[in-house]
Formats: sequence, structure tokens, C-alpha cells
Amino acid sequence: MKNAAAHSKKLNSVLRGLKKKAELPDSDTEPLEVLTIAMLAWESTSAKARAMYARLIAGTVDWNDLRVCMPEEIVSIAGDKSPEALERATRLKMVLRDIYLRHHEVTLTPEFIGRKREIKAAISTLDGLVPYAASRVLTLCFDIPLVPVDSQVCELLVEKGAAHEDATEEDIAAFINRSVKPDDAADVHAKLQAWVDGRHEKLQATRRKNEQAERRAARKRRAKSQTDRAVRQVERAKALEISRKAAEEKARQRAIRKAEAEVKAAAAAEAKEAAALAAKKASKKTVTKKTVTKKSAAKKKVAKRTATKKKVSKKKVAKRTATKKKSTKKKVTKKKVAKRTTTKKKVAKRTATRKKSSRR
Repeated sequence: MKNAAAHSKKLNSVLRGLKKKAELPDSDTEPLEVLTIAMLAWESTSAKARAMYARLIAGTVDWNDLRVCMPEEIVSIAGDKSPEALERATRLKMVLRDIYLRHHEVTLTPEFIGRKREIKAAISTLDGLVPYAASRVLTLCFDIPLVPVDSQVCELLVEKGAAHEDATEEDIAAFINRSVKPDDAADVHAKLQAWVDGRHEKLQATRRKNEQAERRAARKRRAKSQTDRAVRQVERAKALEISRKAAEEKARQRAIRKAEAEVKAAAAAEAKEAAALAAKKASKKTVTKKTVTKKSAAKKKVAKRTATKKKVSKKKVAKRTATKKKSTKKKVTKKKVAKRTTTKKKVAKRTATRKKSSRR
């Protein structure tokens, strides 16, 4: 625990100031009675514990009968109306059941046989037994000095500054047992119990007040939480609406872009198709032109060949004609020459004949 030295001095001062002592059971008291009263005095007072114990004894046959009672029945028989009533009854039933399971009867007599360490372990490990009741049983019945501490003792010590406000019940119990001599454990317990008995009602009133304040604070927190939740829901709804509108706008823009892209793609496809068609037509024209050009060239070649052939034929014909004419002319000339020669010869012969004749 924090500031243990300073708190130890304050604890000793508080204990010296406590003069009144609570009445504790005698050392020869039945351990089960001490245990039951300790469980009933936990978070309560000695007077209330004794009164509830008397009602339990009167309302049951024996310890085994008390063991088999339901927690609600124990609360009803004991007349416990405290906030811890049901928990206290449930724990008491669990303790009696565990004792029965260990020893096959409801008794703590076998626990006296072992050593103190074994006894302490056996009592402390009883199912449902609170540390306050375990310490009280060990101190009063088994001479194992431990100061019982519950939340009431802790609150009173914290109020007096004898314990740190952040310390747990276990920390304060360990702190007290380190600060108190073993021989003084029972005496310190009697003083603390008397202090608790005298301040119980005030502690309960303070607890109720704190609980009410805590409930009011819890209601305020819940109201604030609900308001905050409502505000968050409104903000979330607004954010969702903004997000939805943004998503819709985004979707609309996406649709517009998609439509534009589709239009562009359609236009590009049309242009491509038109270009392909134009290219096809141009290709056809080129092919046709080439074909026409080829045909024209072929025709020209054919015409040229024909013309050449005609020329050659004409030349040949003309040559032949000329040759024929020349031959014919030569023949005629030769004939004429021959004829002339013949005629000349005939004339000469005649002339000669005539001359001959004339000479005679």
C-alpha cells in the first residue's frame, strides 16, 4: 500500500483512540457457530448477526437442515433485509455444502488435527467463505491471529486517513496484519468491530447517499450518452445523406462520362467504319482504275501491236507491190527492149534485104 509508514502511524493513533470493544464469542464456542455468525456479521453489525443467528437456529433442525435450505429460505428465516442478504445466504450455503463434501457431515472438528498452515489453507479455501469470516474463525477458534477486515472497516480507516483511498480490501487487511502484533489481533478486531457497530447506520446512509449520487450521475451519464448518441445519429444521418448525395452525384457524373464515352466511342466507330468504307471504296476505285489502266494499256499495246502489224503489213504489201511493179516494169522494159531489139533486128534485116535487093 502507498505511504505505508505514514498510514501505519495513523493506524496506531486510531487504534489507541478506540476504547470500546465488541463482544466476541468465547474460545470454546462451536466453530460452525463462529463461522455462521462471522458470515452474518460480514458487512453488518454484531447485534444484527446475533439476532439473525438466533432466528436461523430456531427455524432449522440442525446444521444439515440449514445446509439444504435454499438461499431465499435462509434470507427469509434469518429476516435479513440488507442489500447483501441474498449474497450472504448464498455464500453461507456454499460454505456448509463444501464442509459436508469434505467431511461427509457438517462439522469443522477434523480441521483441528492439522498444523496451523494446513488449518489456515483449509479454512481459507472453503467455497464461498469471505476473507473477513475466514480471519475471524482462524483468530477465535484456531489461534491463528488475523484481523478480520470488510469494506466497512476500510471505509472508516480511509476516512480517518489510516489507509490509502486507492487501496483494495485485501491490501488494507494485509497492511493491518503487518502493523498489528499477533497477540493483539483479537483485541484490535474487537475494537474495529465496535467501531463498525457504532458507525454502521451512518456508513449505510453514506453508502445510500453515494449510491443515489452514483445513480443520478449514471442517469445523467445515460441521458448525456443518449443525447450524444442522438446527436451522433443525426450527424451520422447527415454524413450518410451527404455521402449518399455525393455517391449519387459521383454516379451521375460517372453515367455522364460513360454516356459521353459511349457517344465518342460510337462516333469513333462510325468514323472508323466510314473511313474503312471510304478506304474500301478508294481501294475499289484504285483497283478499278488500275484495272482500267491495265486494260487501256493492254488495249494500247494491242492497238500498237495491231498498228505495228498493219504498218509492217502495209510496208510488206507496199514493198511487195513495189517489187511486183518493179519486176513487172523490168519485165515490160525487157520485153520492150527485146521487142525493140527484135523490131530493130527486123528492120535491119529488112533494110539489109532491101539493100541487097537493090544492089542486084
